[in-house]
Amino acid sequence: MRAMYDQGASLERVGGKFGYTVGTVRKHLLIAGVMIRDTHGR
Repeated sequence: MRAMYDQGASLERVGGKFGYTVGTVRKHLLIAGVMIRDTHGR
């Protein structure tokens, strides 16, 4: 998940690939120390 997100995939796209909700992906990325981009990809 982290690699996909780091390469620019959205939380929704990452979740869709792995079968998780956006909230679950976000929670696990935050736990892993990933800085979440805003909704405009910044």
